[in-house]
Amino acid sequence: MTHYTIERIIEVPENITATLTDVRGGKKVSIKGDKGELERTFVRLTVQITYEDNKFIIQSHFGKKTEASMVGTITGHIKNMIKGVTDGFTYKVRIITSHFPATVEVQKDVILVKNLYGRRDPIRVPYNQSLKVKVEGDLVVISGIDIEIVSQTAARLAEATRLRGKRSKDPTVFQDGLYVVYP
Repeated sequence: MTHYTIERIIEVPENITATLTDVRGGKKVSIKGDKGELERTFVRLTVQITYEDNKFIIQSHFGKKTEASMVGTITGHIKNMIKGVTDGFTYKVRIITSHFPATVEVQKDVILVKNLYGRRDPIRVPYNQSLKVKVEGDLVVISGIDIEIVSQTAARLAEATRLRGKRSKDPTVFQDGLYVVYP
Protein backbone atom coordinates (compact mmCIF):
# COMPACT_ATOMS: atom_id res chain seq x y z
CA MET A 1 0.00 0.00 0.00
CA THR A 2 1.57 3.27 -1.11
CA HIS A 3 1.15 6.62 0.54
CA TYR A 4 1.88 9.81 -1.33
CA THR A 5 1.13 13.50 -1.52
CA ILE A 6 -1.33 14.74 -4.12
CA GLU A 7 -2.03 18.36 -4.92
CA ARG A 8 -4.24 20.16 -7.42
CA ILE A 9 -4.15 23.89 -8.12
CA ILE A 10 -7.08 25.77 -9.67
CA GLU A 11 -6.40 29.23 -11.09
CA VAL A 12 -9.35 31.57 -10.60
CA PRO A 13 -9.85 34.07 -13.46
CA GLU A 14 -9.63 37.75 -12.57
CA ASN A 15 -13.26 38.56 -13.39
CA ILE A 16 -14.45 36.12 -10.71
CA THR A 17 -14.71 36.71 -6.97
CA ALA A 18 -14.00 33.62 -4.89
CA THR A 19 -14.04 33.13 -1.13
CA LEU A 20 -13.25 30.22 1.15
CA THR A 21 -14.69 30.24 4.67
CA ASP A 22 -14.58 27.79 7.53
CA VAL A 23 -17.88 26.28 8.55
CA ARG A 24 -18.58 23.74 11.21
CA GLY A 25 -17.03 20.51 10.05
CA GLY A 26 -15.75 21.73 6.68
CA LYS A 27 -15.17 24.53 4.21
CA LYS A 28 -17.57 26.69 2.19
CA VAL A 29 -16.57 27.81 -1.30
CA SER A 30 -18.39 30.81 -2.81
CA ILE A 31 -17.83 31.85 -6.41
CA LYS A 32 -19.39 34.95 -7.97
CA GLY A 33 -19.19 35.81 -11.65
CA ASP A 34 -21.02 37.54 -14.48
CA LYS A 35 -23.90 35.05 -14.62
CA GLY A 36 -24.50 34.67 -10.88
CA GLU A 37 -23.22 33.21 -7.65
CA LEU A 38 -22.73 29.62 -6.52
CA GLU A 39 -21.95 28.26 -3.06
CA ARG A 40 -20.96 24.78 -2.02
CA THR A 41 -20.07 23.39 1.40
CA PHE A 42 -17.64 20.52 1.69
CA VAL A 43 -18.04 18.71 5.01
CA ARG A 44 -16.18 15.84 6.68
CA LEU A 45 -13.04 16.73 4.77
CA THR A 46 -10.01 14.50 4.88
CA VAL A 47 -8.09 16.87 2.57
CA GLN A 48 -6.92 20.46 2.90
CA ILE A 49 -8.39 23.33 0.88
CA THR A 50 -6.71 26.74 0.86
CA TYR A 51 -7.29 29.89 -1.19
CA GLU A 52 -4.51 32.41 -1.71
CA ASP A 53 -3.35 34.60 -4.60
CA ASN A 54 -6.42 33.74 -6.74
CA LYS A 55 -5.65 30.02 -6.51
CA PHE A 56 -7.45 27.17 -4.83
CA ILE A 57 -5.02 24.55 -3.56
CA ILE A 58 -6.49 21.15 -2.73
CA GLN A 59 -4.01 18.72 -1.24
CA SER A 60 -3.64 15.53 0.71
CA HIS A 61 -0.45 14.59 2.48
CA PHE A 62 0.37 10.89 2.71
CA GLY A 63 -3.21 9.99 1.97
CA LYS A 64 -4.72 6.78 0.74
CA LYS A 65 -6.74 6.16 -2.40
CA THR A 66 -9.87 7.70 -0.89
CA GLU A 67 -8.11 10.97 -0.12
CA ALA A 68 -6.65 11.07 -3.63
CA SER A 69 -10.10 10.61 -5.14
CA MET A 70 -11.49 13.29 -2.80
CA VAL A 71 -8.89 15.76 -4.11
CA GLY A 72 -10.04 15.07 -7.68
CA THR A 73 -13.72 15.32 -6.76
CA ILE A 74 -13.38 18.68 -5.01
CA THR A 75 -11.24 19.98 -7.88
CA GLY A 76 -13.96 18.99 -10.36
CA HIS A 77 -16.69 20.67 -8.31
CA ILE A 78 -14.79 23.96 -8.05
CA LYS A 79 -13.93 23.94 -11.78
CA ASN A 80 -17.61 23.35 -12.62
CA MET A 81 -18.59 26.25 -10.35
CA ILE A 82 -16.12 28.56 -12.12
CA LYS A 83 -17.32 27.45 -15.56
CA GLY A 84 -20.95 27.85 -14.49
CA VAL A 85 -20.64 31.47 -13.38
CA THR A 86 -18.65 32.45 -16.50
CA ASP A 87 -20.20 30.42 -19.35
CA GLY A 88 -23.15 28.53 -17.87
CA PHE A 89 -24.37 25.07 -18.83
CA THR A 90 -26.92 24.03 -21.44
CA TYR A 91 -28.50 20.61 -21.88
CA LYS A 92 -30.83 19.71 -24.73
CA VAL A 93 -33.59 17.11 -24.64
CA ARG A 94 -34.91 15.92 -28.01
CA ILE A 95 -38.63 15.14 -28.43
CA ILE A 96 -39.06 12.06 -30.63
CA THR A 97 -42.57 11.03 -31.66
CA SER A 98 -43.71 8.74 -34.44
CA HIS A 99 -47.03 7.29 -33.26
CA PHE A 100 -48.67 10.09 -31.29
CA PRO A 101 -47.89 13.80 -31.77
CA ALA A 102 -46.61 14.83 -28.34
CA THR A 103 -46.21 18.43 -27.26
CA VAL A 104 -44.13 19.99 -24.50
CA GLU A 105 -45.14 23.15 -22.63
CA VAL A 106 -43.19 25.11 -20.06
CA GLN A 107 -45.23 26.61 -17.26
CA LYS A 108 -44.17 28.61 -14.22
CA ASP A 109 -42.65 25.75 -12.22
CA VAL A 110 -43.37 22.59 -14.22
CA ILE A 111 -42.69 21.11 -17.65
CA LEU A 112 -45.77 19.44 -19.17
CA VAL A 113 -45.46 16.63 -21.73
CA LYS A 114 -48.86 16.15 -23.39
CA ASN A 115 -50.20 13.28 -25.52
CA LEU A 116 -47.04 11.14 -25.29
CA TYR A 117 -48.04 7.55 -26.17
CA GLY A 118 -51.62 8.83 -26.42
CA ARG A 119 -51.87 9.56 -22.70
CA ARG A 120 -54.76 11.74 -21.65
CA ASP A 121 -53.10 13.13 -18.55
CA PRO A 122 -49.92 15.19 -19.03
CA ILE A 123 -46.60 14.11 -17.56
CA ARG A 124 -45.49 16.76 -15.06
CA VAL A 125 -41.80 17.35 -14.38
CA PRO A 126 -41.01 20.09 -11.83
CA TYR A 127 -37.89 22.20 -12.29
CA ASN A 128 -35.85 24.70 -10.29
CA GLN A 129 -36.75 28.36 -10.81
CA SER A 130 -33.09 29.31 -11.33
CA LEU A 131 -33.15 27.51 -14.70
CA LYS A 132 -34.20 28.84 -18.09
CA VAL A 133 -36.31 26.25 -19.92
CA LYS A 134 -37.64 26.80 -23.43
CA VAL A 135 -38.97 24.67 -26.27
CA GLU A 136 -37.37 25.19 -29.69
CA GLY A 137 -39.03 22.96 -32.28
CA ASP A 138 -38.30 19.38 -31.25
CA LEU A 139 -35.77 20.39 -28.56
CA VAL A 140 -36.24 21.34 -24.93
CA VAL A 141 -33.30 23.61 -23.99
CA ILE A 142 -32.40 23.74 -20.29
CA SER A 143 -29.85 26.39 -19.21
CA GLY A 144 -28.40 27.45 -15.88
CA ILE A 145 -25.23 28.03 -13.90
CA ASP A 146 -25.28 24.94 -11.65
CA ILE A 147 -24.38 21.83 -13.66
CA GLU A 148 -25.97 19.51 -11.12
CA ILE A 149 -29.38 21.18 -11.29
CA VAL A 150 -29.30 21.49 -15.10
CA SER A 151 -28.26 17.89 -15.74
CA GLN A 152 -30.63 16.49 -13.12
CA THR A 153 -33.59 18.32 -14.67
CA ALA A 154 -32.71 16.97 -18.13
CA ALA A 155 -32.38 13.46 -16.72
CA ARG A 156 -35.72 13.72 -14.87
CA LEU A 157 -37.45 14.85 -18.05
CA ALA A 158 -36.07 11.90 -20.02
CA GLU A 159 -36.75 9.42 -17.23
CA ALA A 160 -40.36 10.57 -16.72
CA THR A 161 -41.24 9.61 -20.30
CA ARG A 162 -39.88 6.05 -20.16
CA LEU A 163 -42.44 3.28 -20.17
CA ARG A 164 -41.97 0.56 -17.58
CA GLY A 165 -43.73 -2.50 -16.31
CA LYS A 166 -46.93 -3.65 -17.97
CA ARG A 167 -47.05 -0.46 -20.08
CA SER A 168 -43.64 -1.03 -21.68
CA LYS A 169 -43.56 -1.48 -25.41
CA ASP A 170 -40.98 -2.87 -27.80
CA PRO A 171 -38.24 -0.16 -27.90
CA THR A 172 -37.31 -1.07 -31.48
CA VAL A 173 -40.84 -0.21 -32.65
CA PHE A 174 -41.95 2.46 -30.17
CA GLN A 175 -39.07 4.92 -29.96
CA ASP A 176 -41.27 7.78 -28.78
CA GLY A 177 -40.01 9.74 -25.83
CA LEU A 178 -37.68 12.48 -24.69
CA TYR A 179 -33.96 11.80 -24.89
CA VAL A 180 -31.02 13.84 -23.60
CA VAL A 181 -28.83 15.09 -26.44
CA TYR A 182 -25.38 15.72 -25.02
CA PRO A 183 -24.10 19.21 -25.68
